[in-house]
Formats: sequence, structure tokens, C-alpha cells
Amino acid sequence: MKNEKKFLFKRRMKFFGISSLLLLGLSFILWFFVSTDIIIDAPLEEIKQDSLKESNLPLKDKFGDSPKETSNKDNFNQDLNSSPSPISDSNSNLNSQSETNSQNSSSSHPIESPSESPKEITKVIPSNSQFEESQPVTIPPPINPIKIKNYKTFNLTLRNETKSPDGFSRYIYTINNQFPGPEIIVDKGDMIRINVTNYIGHPTTFHVHGMIHKETVYMDGVPYVTQCPIQNGSSFTYEFEATHPGTYWYYSHYETQRADGLYGSLIVKDSEESKYYNYDDEKTILLSDWYHDESLMLLKNYQYSSNSSIFEPVPNSGLINGKGIFDCVKYDDDPIKKEKCNSESLIIEEIYFEPHKKNRIRVINTSAMTSFYLSIDGHMLQVIEVDGTPTIPSSKFHRLPIHVGQRYSIIPIRLPQHESTSNFYLRAEIIKKLFRSTTPYYMLDSLPLELKAIIRYNDKENNTSLPSTLSWTLQQTSLIFPLIDLNPLDLKSYFQENLPQNMTFYQFDLVIDKFNEQKSLKFSHKGFDDNDIDNLEYFYGSINSVQRGASIYNPNENTNTLRLLLEGRMKSFPLYLNIYVFKRRLNIDFLLNNYDDFDQVFYLHGHKFWVLGQGTNSSPNYSDLNYVNPIKRDTVVVPSLGWTLIKFNIDNPGIWTFSNPIVWHQNIGMLSQIIELPKEIKNFSTTPPIEWCKLCNDENDKVCQKKDINNNNLMNEIKNLWNNI
Repeated sequence: MKNEKKFLFKRRMKFFGISSLLLLGLSFILWFFVSTDIIIDAPLEEIKQDSLKESNLPLKDKFGDSPKETSNKDNFNQDLNSSPSPISDSNSNLNSQSETNSQNSSSSHPIESPSESPKEITKVIPSNSQFEESQPVTIPPPINPIKIKNYKTFNLTLRNETKSPDGFSRYIYTINNQFPGPEIIVDKGDMIRINVTNYIGHPTTFHVHGMIHKETVYMDGVPYVTQCPIQNGSSFTYEFEATHPGTYWYYSHYETQRADGLYGSLIVKDSEESKYYNYDDEKTILLSDWYHDESLMLLKNYQYSSNSSIFEPVPNSGLINGKGIFDCVKYDDDPIKKEKCNSESLIIEEIYFEPHKKNRIRVINTSAMTSFYLSIDGHMLQVIEVDGTPTIPSSKFHRLPIHVGQRYSIIPIRLPQHESTSNFYLRAEIIKKLFRSTTPYYMLDSLPLELKAIIRYNDKENNTSLPSTLSWTLQQTSLIFPLIDLNPLDLKSYFQENLPQNMTFYQFDLVIDKFNEQKSLKFSHKGFDDNDIDNLEYFYGSINSVQRGASIYNPNENTNTLRLLLEGRMKSFPLYLNIYVFKRRLNIDFLLNNYDDFDQVFYLHGHKFWVLGQGTNSSPNYSDLNYVNPIKRDTVVVPSLGWTLIKFNIDNPGIWTFSNPIVWHQNIGMLSQIIELPKEIKNFSTTPPIEWCKLCNDENDKVCQKKDINNNNLMNEIKNLWNNI
């Protein structure tokens, strides 16, 4: 009996010991998972394919043909000039492929035959919708939630085609056989991939206006500043995170290509916005001026004009979402142009609202130079967002002034006396008073007074009649009521921020003038033969620093500023690059002066700034400036013979352009660069893809031409160069 009790005691102790060890092991495993934050950047479907090498396949365009290897330039030009293949409705829209991937897939490569089947590289779920939404995989939640990055991929194929958006037939640039380009819609926090394939016969780049890049400055798309251009017949992938919800637009930043059709809208949605603004649906409206001559020819005539005074190219008409109607009678005295013009069968844009629903309209001015007053007959308007910044809903007004590059979200409010009316005109009046005073009157008189679209509150099948409503402007001239225009300075940010007190001050003058032998330039210029300088006359634009003096921006077209900086080849900067270096974090005030009788526009990449004030007097009265929750935006007007004061923080390492987004002004030199916190750039957690590096044709390249260089060791090579300078 005693031995039996002893045996039972030993067995229990043995069981207790084993159980204790198991419990200790489980506790350690539990502690490990609790204390570890696991981030998965790749989708479960693609994790299985980790062993596959990154694809170098050329992108497949919307015509169903993969880019083919071209043996000579003539064959490719023949393809450009041929008529596009017919496409079905399901293929005419932009395809978005939602995916996740831990590899950086940005690529630039010549058109060549694929070496592997695309099915071996990626899996795409077919869809007839414009966007292929991500297919989340249900996973039991761990103790700490797994963070999964959602990638959305968009394929954009650029071509040169003949179209007649306002009835006049001309060559324009299209994106996926569309003009304007297809709308890109993503959610806040999405990783965006935009695959650009270039078939237009010229180099190009793509920039998303207003997008804030964090550690992805090399995806900002400014030629010769943050990248070298995508050559004709090649592709490149832009990849970045949609960090800020709001209204944006993408376009070619190369020369004047935007004015020939290379643009489209990009919307970053946030589910919270519809809650605190309480709207049911939304629409997007793109306003644009439109020219019947190709933009490069217009630029040449503008810059090298023999006139003693300058005036910008005057547009022939305007478009709303790519649609307009030109009066062909204006070409009765020009038989060549008359033959190309037929607007009889055209219709204007129509927008449908559900009755008794609250709607949001995102408005983008994509023009080369023209500003508009936007209004809707029978409605008052309220602003809820400007340039990607949510605002406290503004007071009600009749007309929205919107300048080049600016974006607004408005809520239209139908007035009670018009509740029974179903059809209204949306109007975009061209602000002719903002054209230069030297513009010939006959050119301004040929401009239409306004662009029109139709707002309908019923289905199209039951409602085809034209509106009979009157414009607010017309009613104002009849002295029925006071016309209210939005004052952008009255807008307040929805999320109030405390403005920093200490500051560094810079003053810049926006200047357009003529360079000739009687008026020699007292600053650096580049790109002209010294022997021809005395015989050269041309108009130039510049952003002149009061501290430094004037210079015309003129880039090095063999490389880009970011690469030179990363490779340690830029210890001093030539004046013609217009570079300003800020090596420490601070907040800065820019006083922008406009000595021209033409409203200028200022756009800052990589930032949003506070607008403290503006005026037409000689200098700011600091007691009148707004330091209490001023509006924050990225594109602002500098009034003619006036000034605008802005404030922003130096806190985003990179190289950021600040320029005039008016196409004609930017392309005659009105552009500068900020090199911001250069020592922090080399510590980025992201790496520029090797394809970005190889876009440039730089004989002095120290990194990209190495045979063993790849995405994994590119940044290490750059750091080695940096540490040795």
C-alpha cells in the first residue's frame, strides 16, 4: 500500500513537471506574438509566388496588343499614324487591378516580346467594371491585427489620335483611347501603381497634381528634376501611397503635352468624409480651355514673338469633361480650318442627380491658362474641400472662381422656388478680365462667353429637354439681387492646426519679360550659342529670389537633380537650375509678388501651405493677415500687380518643384526647385527602382550602368558614393 502511494505520488509529480514545461512554452509563444507587430505587404495569393523573379514584361495596352519589338523608327511611326483598333465598351474603361506586393515593380523598358506568359507572373480576376476591387482573404484575426497594404494598379496607354472634342478635328493625345483620360479612384491608404506605356512619339512623364509623396519623391514625375522622361516606345510604373483623401488630377509634366490632352482625374476617397459632410453621391467635372493648333507650335510663337509686348495664346473654345461645341461659322474665312470643323451632331455633357439626394461635385481646372466662374442655375453652392484639404462648409454663394490647377468640392443646394424644375445649366464663364491687357480684342471676342453642361434630376430616358433657366450673372446685370462670389480666403480648414510662430522669410517676384541685345540679362542662362546671343530675342519667365536675383530655369536634359544629388555629383548648383537648399527643419514664409498685369498661379509640390493673405496693394499689412485657421492648399493665385503670402513647413525630405502651372509660363522658365533636408534622403526606407535609375542617358553615371546593379543593392551603392564625398 505504501509503495502504491509512493508510485502514484511520483507519477503525479512527473505529470506536473511535464505540464509546467508545456505551459511555460505556450506562454513564451503567446508573449512572442503579443509583443511582435507583424506587417504583411504581400497578398496571400502572391506570397506563394515569392520564388518568381520580378517580371520585366512590357505592359499590355487597352487595344489588346502587347507592345511589340520595333526594328526601326519608321515602323513605329506607321503604327502611331494608323487608326486605332476598335474597342468594345468593356475595354474602353480603365482597368484597375487590386493587389498587394512587397516588391517594387516600377519599370521602364523598351518594347519587346515577352519571355514568359503573363499568367505565370500574375493572376488577374476578370471584371467588366472600371475597377477590379481587391478580393480580401478571410483570416482569423491574430492577437494584433495584421496590416495588409492594398495595391491598386492602373494601366495607362498613351497614343496620338485624331479626335474632335468640340467639333474641330485635330491630332490630340489620348489615354486608353479616351480624352480626357479615365478617372482613377482609390481609397485613403491604398498603394497606387500607374503603369504608363508611351506611344505618342515623344518623351513624357506623369505627375499627380497635389499628391504628397513621403519617401517616394522619385515618383513625383517632374522631368529632369525627379526623373528622366519615359522615352517613346517604353513603359514606366509610378508607385506611391494615397496618404491624403481629396480631389487630384494626373497629367503629363513634359513640355506642353497637357494642353494637347494628356490629363485625367484622380480621386482619393475617405469613408469618413461622406459622414461628416452627409452627402449621398458625387460627380467629377473637369474644366478646360481648348486650342485648335498643337501646343508646341503655340509655345514657339509665344516665346519668340516679334511683338514688342507679350500676350499668351488665346484658346479657341473650352470643354467640360472633354465635351464642347465650337461655332464653325468663325472659320468661314479660313477654308482649310472650315473643312476640319463640324459640330452639328455634338452634344454637351449631361450630369444626372437623384432627386432629394445631397450631391458632391468635384471640380478641377485642367486648363492651359484659363480661369472660370462656375455656377449652377437655380442653386447656391457650398465648398467642403479645396486642393485635398477638407473645409468647414462655407457660406452659400453663386459663383466659384477657379484657376489653373485648383480643385474644389462643392455641394449644390437647389433653391425652394426651383424644386419643381428638373433641368438646369451648369455654367463655366471664362474670366476674360484675367487675360493680359495687350491681348488683341478680336481674339478675346472670338472666345465663347461660357461653357455649358446640363444638370438633370431625372433619368435620361424620361428627360431630354433643354433647360430654360437663367444664369446668375445675367440676373445680376438685371439688378435683381446681389451676386455673391466665393472669396477663397474666407475658407477654413475642417481640422484646425496651430500655426508655427518662428519663421524664415523669402520673397519671390514672378516676372515675364523680353530678352534682347538692348536689355541684357544679369543672370545665368543656358542652352544658347554665345555667338547667337546678340541676335536672339525671346520672352522668358522667371521666379526671381530677392535674396539671390533672377534666373531662368533651364534643366540638364541628360539626368535629373535627384539622381545627381543621390550620387554625390552636385556640390554646387548652377543658377539656371533655380535650386534653393534647406538643410534643417523649419517653417518658412514665401511672399510672392506679381509685377505683371496678368494673374499668376503658384503651385508647390510635396506640400500644402497656409494662405495668410493676398492683395493688390504694394505690400502686406501684417495686421490684416489671417493666422487663425487659414485655409491650407497647394495651388494659389497671385493677383496681377499684387502679392500673396504663404507659410509652410520644411519637413518632407526630397526635391520639390515650385512653379507656375500655366503651361505657357512654366515652359519659358517660371520654375524653381527646393532641395529639402538632403541628408535625410539617403535614409529613406524605400528605394528608387533600378528602372527609374536607368531612364537617364547619362555618360557620367556612377551607379545605374553597373552590370550587377539591381533593386536590392541600388541604395547601398548610392550610400557608398554619398559617404565618400
